Amino acid sequence: MSVLDPPSGGAGDPAGPRFLLKRLREIMAATADAQERLDRLVEAIAANMVAEVCSIYLRRRGDVLELFATEGLNPQSVHQTRLNWGEGIVGLVAARAQPMNLAEAPLHPAFAYRPETGEDPLRAFLGVPIVRNGQVLGVLTVQNRAVRVYTEEETEALQTVATVLAEVASSGELLEPEATHEVDEVLHRAVRMDGQGIVAGVAVGVAALHEPQLPRHKIFASNVAQEAKRLETALDDLRKSIDELVARNSGLAGAPMDVLEVFRLFAYDKGWKERLREAVYTGLTAEAAVERVLQDNRRRLERARDPYMRDRLHDLEDLSRRMLRHLAGDEAAEPDATPDDAIVFARSMGPADLLEYDRAKVRGVALAEGAAASHVAIVARALEIPLVGGLGASIDSVEPGDPVVIDGDAGEVHVRPSDDLLESYRTAIEVQEAREALYAQFVGEPARTTDGVDVVLDMNAGLLVDLPHLAETGARGVGLYRTELQFLISEALPKVSAQTRLYKDVLDGAGGRPVVFRTADIGGDKVLSYMETGREPNPAMGWRGVRMGLDRPGLLRGQMRALIAAAAGRDLKVLLPLVTTPGEVEAAREMLEKEWARAAKSGAALPTSRALGAMIETPAAAWSLKEIAAVSDFLSVGGNDLAQFFFACDREATALAGRFDLLAPPFLQFLARIVTDADTAETPISFCGEAATDPAIALGLVGVGFRTFSLPATAIGPVKQAIRSVSSIECAAAALSDAPREKLDALAARRS
Repeated sequence: MSVLDPPSGGAGDPAGPRFLLKRLREIMAATADAQERLDRLVEAIAANMVAEVCSIYLRRRGDVLELFATEGLNPQSVHQTRLNWGEGIVGLVAARAQPMNLAEAPLHPAFAYRPETGEDPLRAFLGVPIVRNGQVLGVLTVQNRAVRVYTEEETEALQTVATVLAEVASSGELLEPEATHEVDEVLHRAVRMDGQGIVAGVAVGVAALHEPQLPRHKIFASNVAQEAKRLETALDDLRKSIDELVARNSGLAGAPMDVLEVFRLFAYDKGWKERLREAVYTGLTAEAAVERVLQDNRRRLERARDPYMRDRLHDLEDLSRRMLRHLAGDEAAEPDATPDDAIVFARSMGPADLLEYDRAKVRGVALAEGAAASHVAIVARALEIPLVGGLGASIDSVEPGDPVVIDGDAGEVHVRPSDDLLESYRTAIEVQEAREALYAQFVGEPARTTDGVDVVLDMNAGLLVDLPHLAETGARGVGLYRTELQFLISEALPKVSAQTRLYKDVLDGAGGRPVVFRTADIGGDKVLSYMETGREPNPAMGWRGVRMGLDRPGLLRGQMRALIAAAAGRDLKVLLPLVTTPGEVEAAREMLEKEWARAAKSGAALPTSRALGAMIETPAAAWSLKEIAAVSDFLSVGGNDLAQFFFACDREATALAGRFDLLAPPFLQFLARIVTDADTAETPISFCGEAATDPAIALGLVGVGFRTFSLPATAIGPVKQAIRSVSSIECAAAALSDAPREKLDALAARRS
């Protein structure tokens, strides 16, 4: 069969959605006014669905749903019957933005009787929302007299038609100018999105999409054969481009190589190609066919229980967007340049993705997914970029260039805000700047409680650009330098010489202040494109951290060699991530000693001292702390992972973001035991975790005995101010009380 031959059972099958889409195309191509087209559309849909009634309700000003066309109801009710948002079953479909399939609609508690429609004898009801860019534009319904439940295939067919109607309604091809204008108003109305505030701060800017939208395109083809050719050419171009990327061993927007391989598998999938061709032969343009197949896949995969299968939806969406770029031509193959004052919207991002942006232009990041301890959040904090996650499908309503306000404190994003709202946030930004000026007054002052207990505040870092914050914040030094970022943004394993240059630059930038280098915490969600790791059922609890370093001695020994060379003439402090047993520290120390002896034998200059520390990030390490302390020079509690494993909550899962509380009495008691064991072993211990950016949590940690912290630069001012306003006795009493959250919040609120 030729690639241009129609698929079997395609346009000539009167029972399937292919014939219906072909009929819709013919109706749109015919010479007729808007109402005639709508009337013919509902007539065709009713006939194809074997429904006695088909109706289209569209959203008007004031969020009123107006009956615009019907086949089967009283024609006099068209443009007369109206339902408020959420009123009746039709209003409920619109408000929920979800289909409703009812065997006996009149028995539903939301049923709203409209005598002028003449729907008295009707029982079965199927309604689906007409949605575009995350906004509900109306509702498409079919009804029957018989008591019945519509099949899944019928529901999906009606959803497909609703998707096409949404595109046509917004394009101006279907409605009268006034109605088209109202649709445009709905698509561009002010939207408030509620999510989770991950990185504090407020910013005003314009929307930039991590995967930019393409220009609008036609829905129905004027020449099916030509569209089939365009589709075939674009598929060939897509496959070639992915083959070239795989051959070059580089990622797409920082994506690891295993994702590229998935892209290639999907791009060559015969089933995907056949579904695209079938959609074209229903009369859709190649672009509309790609979008239709994506919508079908999205509906199926979003219902999947297997998280791995749901994750594949991101791959299919990315592949579809790249396909659309090829269809649009070479000039659209690359994303637009980042605008000034950009608020970047994305479904999800990795740390390398964010680093690829021009940091001088990015003012904020808004994610459909994302949690407080994710690694893109860590990078965003290092760059002082406000970040809100957990926004879900609401980001689909955003278009490039939309004015945006992002509030990382409240976890809100406002798209196309009113002038009054903009003014109030500009005032909030002024207050934020005044607060930062207040923190600047304490830069040279110690973090000392009112009863004279000194607390050391170090700074977390992962980029050279972070180091000027040492002087700006008054941090003692770098308590945690994340070395893995160099590995994540490289296309191959960084050479020892490149690592040495970086580590030397870090020490130089620290200006004599102490720096603790954490060895590369690779694995889990931080996968290297150039290293085969295999798929793990639970990466967070799998092959990562020091486990990978010990199993890949070329990686860990290379780091040790580079660190020794970079720290010549200075103190060297190395921290091991995710230690669970004393044996892991001993094995790593053996590597360090071998590299030390190698450097000494070659006559190279050596560091003045060396210290090897262990991160306490698992309950196993906490309960073996005395034994681990015996073979370690210092300890650091990794609060993010330790809380994750203590509460059995995935720190990356947005749905579980509020499931663990570091101020829960059991966890505070657990931390108090850790501090006691470290003190007994006479081994220095610190707390390193994004959670301590909350002043109330920081005071709770002071209360259980921590005297050294490593924090993001942005948290040092607020935490120092909180510590200087309370006594250590008050902190201990609140932390070990029956209601630590309430009492510590009250203590933190005393900051002036």
